Amino acid sequence: MENEHSLIFELAHNAVSHRILEDGYVQFLRFNDSDGQPFNSHPLYRAMAKTSASICLRFVTESETTVHIKRYNQSLLAKQGDNVLDFAALYGRPLDLFETIDVSIDGKREEHPLVSGPLVFQAGREIAIHLPLHHQVGVKVEGKVKPISKHTKTLLLLGDSIVQGVGIHHPSQNLATLLGNQLGVQVINQGLAGAMINAKVVQKLELEAPVASILLSVGTNDWTIRENLAEIRGEMFALLGRIRKFYPKVPVLLLTPLYRTDILQNKRMGSFKELTQALIQATRCFAAVEVADGLSLSLRDAYDDQFLHPDQKGISFLAKSLAPLIPFQR
Repeated sequence: MENEHSLIFELAHNAVSHRILEDGYVQFLRFNDSDGQPFNSHPLYRAMAKTSASICLRFVTESETTVHIKRYNQSLLAKQGDNVLDFAALYGRPLDLFETIDVSIDGKREEHPLVSGPLVFQAGREIAIHLPLHHQVGVKVEGKVKPISKHTKTLLLLGDSIVQGVGIHHPSQNLATLLGNQLGVQVINQGLAGAMINAKVVQKLELEAPVASILLSVGTNDWTIRENLAEIRGEMFALLGRIRKFYPKVPVLLLTPLYRTDILQNKRMGSFKELTQALIQATRCFAAVEVADGLSLSLRDAYDDQFLHPDQKGISFLAKSLAPLIPFQR
């Protein structure tokens, strides 16, 4: 059984690890399983950290093959004793987390409903299954399949809901997947809905394809929650310091916050421009950290929620614009 599960993990591109669930399904993970991480501090974070965002199963069928998908429902209700973050109140509106499972057969993409059930493929087909961005699923594979080779270097994405994929309803079209396709690299998506600047989210990853570049996109949540700019600079300095601890020579690109419709308001800490300046100031203490201006890379009429999260058009534009800016370690 363990050999079977190891084979299934060979099919998974853009995954950090996997675990076997009680019913025998395999769940693909994009974070190391660590009790000390901040994504264990609230039900929203716990649920989103266990999704397989940007993970794709790629294989060639050598017999008729059935891939069983099981969807798991995760409660986002706070339990007694939780450090409660009222995300809905802070955001001001509900999130639309509708999405599909995207399947490519010999390069032709299909969008399937996100429900538990089988996907059946004939022999001799090249298959790609893009797993959900916001919902937890498990996978079982029946049949003889051959894994498709993975890329030899990795781009690591660290950030918030925009990086994870909120606002995108078809997982093959999210930022990480588009960047991976354009750059020809593995992409580990460690975006987390609601995430703020926090050094502890940076993990040391032991991957077959080593991390050769890091894209960091944070700050927009901090602008609405934190009290002052000094706190922002301090948290950002700690985050970049931890990146340098684990990845001393890997180039980093900071994507400053994208356009949002309340950009002209003043929050407790100050203006949106002051937030961006504070983020950039922290980068000047570290070598090999470059900056991409999120405002100039934003399509201001392409938002899924008319507020913050870019829709598919906005993310496509962002990916195409970002790809040539991302530096890689030689």
